[in-house]
Amino acid sequence: MASVVFDSISTANAVELFSVVGVEVTMACLAAMVWLTVTGTVILPKGSKKFAQFQQNSSLTEQGKRSPRLPTIYENGGGSEQATPLQSATKALRQGRLSDAIVLMLEMPETLAGRVPASVAPRLLMAVAKAANFEEALAEVIVLSGKVEARALEAAILEASKNKDMAACRQLQALSGPMSISKSSRTLEALARVHASDVEMLRSLVDEAEAPLAKCFAAAVLEACAGLREVDLALEVFEKVSDTDAAALRAVTEKASQSSGKSVGEKPSKSSKVVAASDALAKDVRACGKSGNLAGALKLFENADNHAKSTFLFNAVLEACLECGDFKKAAEYFGKAGSTGVPAADVVSYNIMMKGCLAQGDETKAADLLREISEKGLSASHSSYHGLLNARVCAQDRTGAWKLVDEMRAAGVAPNMITCSILLKSKSNSASEVSRILALVDAMDQGMDEVFFGHVVEACARTNSLDLLSKQTTKFARQGGSVALTAPSYGSMIKAYGQMWDVKRIWELWSDMTSNNVQPTAITLGCMVEALVANRRTADAWTLAQKMLSEESTRPLVNTVIYATIIKGFAYMKDIGKVMVLYEQMRSHGVQANTITYNTVLNAFAQGGAMDRVPALLEDMKTAKPAVEPDIVTYSTIVKGFCNSGCLDRALQTMTEMQASGKCVPDEMMYNSLLDGCAKEQRPDDALKLVGDMKKNGVPPSNFTLSMLVKLMGRCKRLNQAFDLIHEISQEYGLKVNIQVYTCLIQACFNNRKAFKALTVHDQIINEGLMPDEMTYNSLVSGCIKAGLSDKAVQLTKCAYGLGLPKAKGTPPGIGERCLGDLVSALGGATSNEAKALKAEIAECQVVPRKGCGKGSFKGTRN
Repeated sequence: MASVVFDSISTANAVELFSVVGVEVTMACLAAMVWLTVTGTVILPKGSKKFAQFQQNSSLTEQGKRSPRLPTIYENGGGSEQATPLQSATKALRQGRLSDAIVLMLEMPETLAGRVPASVAPRLLMAVAKAANFEEALAEVIVLSGKVEARALEAAILEASKNKDMAACRQLQALSGPMSISKSSRTLEALARVHASDVEMLRSLVDEAEAPLAKCFAAAVLEACAGLREVDLALEVFEKVSDTDAAALRAVTEKASQSSGKSVGEKPSKSSKVVAASDALAKDVRACGKSGNLAGALKLFENADNHAKSTFLFNAVLEACLECGDFKKAAEYFGKAGSTGVPAADVVSYNIMMKGCLAQGDETKAADLLREISEKGLSASHSSYHGLLNARVCAQDRTGAWKLVDEMRAAGVAPNMITCSILLKSKSNSASEVSRILALVDAMDQGMDEVFFGHVVEACARTNSLDLLSKQTTKFARQGGSVALTAPSYGSMIKAYGQMWDVKRIWELWSDMTSNNVQPTAITLGCMVEALVANRRTADAWTLAQKMLSEESTRPLVNTVIYATIIKGFAYMKDIGKVMVLYEQMRSHGVQANTITYNTVLNAFAQGGAMDRVPALLEDMKTAKPAVEPDIVTYSTIVKGFCNSGCLDRALQTMTEMQASGKCVPDEMMYNSLLDGCAKEQRPDDALKLVGDMKKNGVPPSNFTLSMLVKLMGRCKRLNQAFDLIHEISQEYGLKVNIQVYTCLIQACFNNRKAFKALTVHDQIINEGLMPDEMTYNSLVSGCIKAGLSDKAVQLTKCAYGLGLPKAKGTPPGIGERCLGDLVSALGGATSNEAKALKAEIAECQVVPRKGCGKGSFKGTRN
């Protein structure tokens, strides 16, 4: 959002802008007089080397005499004070000394910070535009490229157009490109009025402007088109304006056409009527396309009068073809462009076809069309690049995306906010990538709007770029953004900092929001509550919700989602008492509980061992108005709770009742919970029945399923059956057995006193190309020690460190310190020769560092 200063300058006329310099000089004079009167002293500022060199080059004599080219001097009582660089630069421009002015501007703090001061920038541009040798002047001022704001160009062009200085307007427009100065809507409007008789210049302005066109600019072009009887350009303008402005602009065109006709003593021009007719016909074509009536759309186009067959109408037909999914027909019409009865294709036509190619997944053809645009003498727009850029971003091709950005720049199409928004949405972005994108934003004259700022917040949160987010937040606030920041934006920021575990910043944002009198929404409150719960501040979240409930204006914000989130936090803490208090409070406030709420409460019962409360809660679900039907998550949670409580029969009964109701079908998670219950109660036959039931219901087992079956069979002394199950299930379902299943099998072998069978499993793991992890080798080494096979334990330890044979592929994991200590003790202690030799041998080995348990995100229930 632009700052207040920006708005005031952009709306002021050029004369008022130039008068700022005079005010500054006057104020400086008064300040100097007061200072000298009070102190009787003079302070001479120390200039930089470059400024000192300027002074020397400005004809300073050896006697210290003042040259006429020196900056202004204020004298009082024999003392003197040198003028500021801004005042000196202004005077140099006034005297026609452009080179000196540029040198001074380069030394200004504002310029060094990235922007030429707004009070002198319009005068600088005008000086270049009016220079006797424009090319030389442009070559000099190019050092300030990218440092002159759009408002300065606007002020200069408005002043030139007011004075009817056509030559200056043309030169100002010419320097805007090399100087990387964007054109505001008022600038474009002024240029359109200046070039009202130049169709090609008007067309270039329309092509340069981003859609939708500003109403004032579009009106200026349409008025010029009416005077020139230029129908095609008028149609292009209508294609790029917003629907809300179209009616008013048609009225402008009609009025301008009538005025033009009267002025030359002729009948009113038919151009506006042609525009209106073509516009109406194009709308009918688009309406047919949206309703799926492609035949009707094509008939309208084919039966249209040749005068109405404009490029605007042609593009509507292309869009109708794509809307109806007939890309082949669109390509057929596009191939006829420029032939008899078919208008020539413009850049919009190409953009439409590129969109169709991308929808078909044909990026190669879309890229070919992009190259063809320039070959046809047309100028590609932002939209021409954005479709391909979006495709590259979605494909997570960062290199290809940035290559397109470079191509845009080379073609003179500067990246805008939409370009950066597309780049920011890539899920594969790193912190450095986000920083690179925001560098593009910093190079723009356009300030961030709230929508784009939201994208920045999400990208920074996704990449954990806390410092970058803080910087962008400060920048947005400096632009005046914090004043207009809405509740959703605060919610996004709170969510971002919540993911970064910055509770202090969360509360600062909440306080900032309330102090700015921004009314929170249910979503904003939800983001705040979720952030607090995720950071283990569930009690604080409850306190905040209570505060919201105490005020009538915010009471409706505490909805089902808020309650469910806080309940989830207390459920994680296994605080059943607070869970029930919240649940009852929720009902007393008339907040309707949904399936997620009930499942969250049920999960609290399952984790807290309060399964006796389940029947009453199920009754509440049944008697609720409207009734809340249990889903698969409801049943899975109840089953898991009963299994954890050692009530397998109740869990099996719950699944049977669910199947009898016919509303839900058991999934893998439910079967795994039941198999885990079978393993805890050592009921292998029930487990095998469940495996058969999984097969009957078409639920494929996973490696997790296999792990529990192996554990169960090992505990029940059915080791051979464990091997058989692994073989049968992996063969039947094409399941690649993972290292966790094999580790369970190794443990089962040792528990059944089959040490050598465990060693065979190790060899099988290596032969299959799997990498045993630390837990696998810990199980092998510990098992061998207990079995009295110290030599095998030593050999396996060497394998764990990548020594000896057989050797596994990949970086070796090593074994745990405790396991290694047990082995050293089994070898006779640390002083034994064998233990010393082993430790010396593995000391130089590189192993996979063991992952620590850092901060993790809050893990709630399945829902």
